[in-house]
Amino acid sequence: MRNTPTNPHFDQAATWVARLEAADCTAGERARFEEWLAQDPAHVHAWAEAETLHQHAAGLRDDPWLRAGAQRITRRPRHRHPLFRAAIVATLCLAVGAGWLLATDGNPAPHTYVNSGLATQPQILEDGSLVVLDAGTTLTTRFGWRTRRLELQQGRMQLRVAAASRPMRVQAGNSTLRDIGTTFQVELLDDGEVGVALLEGALDVASQGPQRMHRQLQPGEQLQVRRSGHIEPSTTLLRPQAEAWLHGQLLFDATPLSAAVAQMNRYTPTPLVIADPAIANLAVSGSFRAGDQEALLSALELGWSVGSRPRADGALELRGRH
Repeated sequence: MRNTPTNPHFDQAATWVARLEAADCTAGERARFEEWLAQDPAHVHAWAEAETLHQHAAGLRDDPWLRAGAQRITRRPRHRHPLFRAAIVATLCLAVGAGWLLATDGNPAPHTYVNSGLATQPQILEDGSLVVLDAGTTLTTRFGWRTRRLELQQGRMQLRVAAASRPMRVQAGNSTLRDIGTTFQVELLDDGEVGVALLEGALDVASQGPQRMHRQLQPGEQLQVRRSGHIEPSTTLLRPQAEAWLHGQLLFDATPLSAAVAQMNRYTPTPLVIADPAIANLAVSGSFRAGDQEALLSALELGWSVGSRPRADGALELRGRH
């Protein structure tokens, strides 16, 4: 059972949640809401809490009182006209149907975007949001009449969220991101960790698992969510480095060799494999064209005495020259 919200802005946030989902919500109201949200970080937290509680309230289909009421009404009562009983049953069916629609958000069909190529791929989503999928990225979307839900199944993406009354949720690994009119990047790493970088707007990050945590990101900040659910403190976002992959470039600034290799491997059919654990944490710096494996190998040879040799499986093995 959730505790009663203690945020002093909760009532106002709850009012906004209801208003934003109204069919007659205007663009002017949307703009005033975004102004209110930007006034105080506590407003973002209050909105996230109110919107989450609103989602829990949608579970009418599992309500035990509603089920019990259905059982009582469908029994034949005494001394009542059949039309009266039919009216009551019809009313209850409408309530159950409305609860089901609310709980399932209209049961929207999923749409999956797969970028199996070696270059970035822009896509316009059903709601007008712009997403750029990095190489090797899979994204599934569900757009209901109340909410917009995205799940990053693998890879990395940048999302510019289209303004709408429906909230946007992005699931990546053990992390849930809630945003409103923002531009951000999210990456699901092979080890299950999640990287999030906020370029503009407001973003709420919540983790699941044994360590459930909550953070709010400000523009120009980034953070990591561990598999355990622990959210690392946010750090300053180096925007040129964060946006380089959008333009087909990889910008490394004292990047561990293991991370640099993982990024380069997105854009080439011949993977690099670190066979020497002693070189995995070498700090690599430089700018490389995505997919230009030869340039990276030359730089590693000259600057860090790291050599490569082909393996039987077609990969290139990296080892330090001692």
